Amino acid sequence: MNFNIISYILYIPIIFFITIKVGWILYKSGEVFLCSIFQNDIEMTQNLNKLLLIGYYLINLGAATITITFWDTVENLPEMINTLSKILGSTIVLLALLHYNNIFWITFLNRKKQPIN
Repeated sequence: MNFNIISYILYIPIIFFITIKVGWILYKSGEVFLCSIFQNDIEMTQNLNKLLLIGYYLINLGAATITITFWDTVENLPEMINTLSKILGSTIVLLALLHYNNIFWITFLNRKKQPIN
């Protein structure tokens, strides 16, 4: 039995689901955050939110797919579970880091734009 193929068959749908679900949640919740940053400029908020979602999907789905090329050969079931856990966990941490990086830069650039009282 080829455990690498089974790992790929499990990994791809799981990571795509996680990425798309998290992206959609951030898209819906982030609109309120962006709206407050851009002083209720709805058009700017919606356009930026869509761009962030598309960038998020492209980066994360691409990185998740490329990750497969770095896997070692999986010989048995415990190795398969260990590999899947390590790769899924790393990808989820990457998703979180990218999200908080976006929040930091949007907030930083917005503060820079506002006049100092």
